[in-house]
Amino acid sequence: MKRQLILCCVAFVATALFSFGNAATPASKVKVYTIDEIIVKAPSLVGQTVQVKGLVDHVCAITGRKIFFITKKGNKTIRVDAGEKITKFDPQIKDKVVLVSGVVKEQKQTQEDLDRQEAKAIAAKDAKPAGHQCTANMKANGEDPEATRLERIKALKERLKKQIAAGKNNYLSFYSVGNCEEYSVVK
Repeated sequence: MKRQLILCCVAFVATALFSFGNAATPASKVKVYTIDEIIVKAPSLVGQTVQVKGLVDHVCAITGRKIFFITKKGNKTIRVDAGEKITKFDPQIKDKVVLVSGVVKEQKQTQEDLDRQEAKAIAAKDAKPAGHQCTANMKANGEDPEATRLERIKALKERLKKQIAAGKNNYLSFYSVGNCEEYSVVK
C-alpha cells in the first residue's frame, strides 16, 4: 500500500510538471504584429512591449533615431523611436522589411494643446520657419504635409471637434513604438 501511494504521488508530480511545462510554452511565444495590425490594435497595447515587422518607408535623416513603417496599401505609417541602446538606425534599412521590439506609446492632444499650437503658428506667421518639419511624422499623424502648419492645426482641431461630437474621447491619440532597443532586417 505504501508503495502504491508513493507511485501515485510520483505520477501526480510528473503529470503536474509535464502539464506546467507545456502550458508555459505557448505563453512564451511573442506575437509579431504587422504594421496594419499594430495601427489597429495600438490603443489596447499602450505600455506593452511588442514586436513589429514591416517595410521601412523612411529613416530620419536629421537624427537617425526615428524610422517609419508603412502599411501594405501605403496609406498609413507608424513611427518607431530608438531606445538608449540604439545610437542611430542604419539608413540602409529604408525599403527593407525590418523587425523591431519596443513599447507602444500614446501621445494625446487636447483642445488646449491645439489652441496653444495655433497661437504659436499665428504669432510666427511672418517669422522664418522654426526648424525642420518632418513630413514622415506628419503622415504618421494623418496630417497633410503639403498644408501649412496653421492649416494642419486647424484640420486637427476639426477632427477633434467631430470626434467629440460623436461622443468619443476629448483628445486626439497618436500612437508610436518607442524605446526600440533592437531591430533586424528580415531576410
